[in-house]
Amino acid sequence: MRILVNTEKCCGCRICELQCSFHHTKSFSPRHSRIHVTKIDNKGFDYPHVCHQCSTCPPANMCPMQALTKAESGGIVVQRDRCVHCRKCAESCSYGAIRYDSTITPVLCDLCGGTPVCVEGCPTKALTYAEGKEPPAVETVFRELMKKWSINE
Repeated sequence: MRILVNTEKCCGCRICELQCSFHHTKSFSPRHSRIHVTKIDNKGFDYPHVCHQCSTCPPANMCPMQALTKAESGGIVVQRDRCVHCRKCAESCSYGAIRYDSTITPVLCDLCGGTPVCVEGCPTKALTYAEGKEPPAVETVFRELMKKWSINE
């Protein structure tokens, strides 16, 4: 199971970011969110970046301390006591799903224990939690939408 993104439905409201940060930190702060919406206003694109639970997780494989592990729920969790803040995990994630919070610890989606709050609260249903194939790179998604919507680069 993974969080699937339908870019055409995302309106860029960022409610997913607020719900996620509140669920994990009890504060409404996008910098503590495990999901991050990239907005490209001049093209009209909004894209939620979230861990796609890849079958082979490059960030986990790149971590020299093995600080990223898969939880029973299927989500990737950070073992904070093992993390040395080298940022290799963030550099190796092709989906831009790993960010750093104010404590310089990696922040990434843990699927909220199997019930992702971002999916439940998405008003446009741009996010779903289901079985699905690994999505294409963000750049590919944008290129396909630009072609479909006849937007010139």
